[in-house]
Amino acid sequence: MTIHHISALLSKSIRQAGIEPQIRGARVIEQFHEIVLEIMGEAIAKKVNAQYIKNGTLTVAVFSSVVGQELKLREREILQRINGSSKNPTIERLRFLV
Repeated sequence: MTIHHISALLSKSIRQAGIEPQIRGARVIEQFHEIVLEIMGEAIAKKVNAQYIKNGTLTVAVFSSVVGQELKLREREILQRINGSSKNPTIERLRFLV
């Protein structure tokens, strides 16, 4: 009997089920909250909620247009941190809903 690492088995199962993009999207949404918390602080992070990803755009609900503008000013930094050093960026832009 061969012993496999659970991470290898999970990766294989996710690929076979065809849900890899959804898993990646869920990770990005979680990562977005952590990044906003680090960059902008808890006061702003409480007023922001990443909603969904569609066609390379992360849609984010914000408490007010002021909060949306603050995030827009930091968009490049947020995107760089989300995408890291990836050659194929997952997220190309942010979209804000008030």
